[in-house]
Amino acid sequence: MKKIGLFVNEDKDRNLEYTRIIADRIIKRGGSIILDPRIASGLDLKVDPVVCDDRELFRMCDVVMTVGGDGTFLKAARKAYASGTPILGVNLGSLGFLTDVDRNEINEAVDLVLAGKYRIEERMMLESRLVRDGREIARDFALNDVVISRKALSRILHLRTCINGDFIDSFPGDGIIISSPTGSTAYSLSAGGPIVEPDMDIMIITPICPHILYSRSFITTGDREIEVTVDKNYGLSAMVTVDGQKGYEAQSGDTIHVRKASHKVRMVKIHSYSFFNILRSKIYNRGEDWRKDEI
Repeated sequence: MKKIGLFVNEDKDRNLEYTRIIADRIIKRGGSIILDPRIASGLDLKVDPVVCDDRELFRMCDVVMTVGGDGTFLKAARKAYASGTPILGVNLGSLGFLTDVDRNEINEAVDLVLAGKYRIEERMMLESRLVRDGREIARDFALNDVVISRKALSRILHLRTCINGDFIDSFPGDGIIISSPTGSTAYSLSAGGPIVEPDMDIMIITPICPHILYSRSFITTGDREIEVTVDKNYGLSAMVTVDGQKGYEAQSGDTIHVRKASHKVRMVKIHSYSFFNILRSKIYNRGEDWRKDEI
C-alpha cells in the first residue's frame, strides 16, 4: 500500500474542497493517507488517516502531494530536503510553475501515483549560511533563491560579492539574488536574469536595480561558493530571504555564504511536458486573458 502525505495550504483550499477530493480518491484506490492533525480534523473521511506533524509526515510517506501553489511547493521542498521524499504539486494558485497537476487533473494524478506511473526529476538546492564575526548565525536551504536586499529605509545597499574568495564587484543598489536553475524563472527573471534549464549545475548572481552603468548577471558552476558581505563602511543592515519563506537580518559586516546543497529535491512528474513547453504556457502566455480585452 502506497502512503501519500498531504501538505495543504488552507488559504488556497479554504474549505478543504480539493484536499477532500484527493483524500477520497486515495482511499478509493486503496492508498493510505498521512495528514497534519488540523487538516485531518476538517475532513470527514471514511477511513481514519495517519495523523502526525510535518516533520514526521515527510519521513513516513512514499510521496507528498502539496495542495496550494508554488509557495506551498517551496515550503514543502525545504521540509522534504533531508528525507528525500518525492513531491507532487497540485496547483490551486495562479502561476503554478513548480506544480505539475491542475485542479481538474486530481483523480488522474492520484491514480498514476498509486500505480507508480511517474518519473522523478531531481533539482539542485542551495545552502545558505549567515556568518557574523566568524560565527554561523543561521543556516537554511532554498529551492529557488537566496535574496539579500535592503530593509525598510530607501538607502542604497552596498554588497561586496566574491566567488571562491575572488572579488567580483561591490554592488550598490537594492540587493542581490542568488538563484538555482529552478529559481531562474522566479525573482531572478524579473530582475533581468537569464532563463536556465532546471537540470543544469550552476548558480546565478543577479543584482537588483544596481546603481552602476552596467547590470549583468554572473553565472558560476555548482561547485563554487558565493560570498556576499554587507559593506560595513556604510553602517546598513540587510534582509536575507530564503525562497520567500523565511527571513534573517544581516548586520553591517556580516557575510552570506551560498553554495550547492549536498542533497537534491525530488519532484514527481506525471506529464511529459518539456521545460520549454511549460515556459511558454506558464510565463509567455501569462496574462493572455487580460490582453484579449485590450482595444
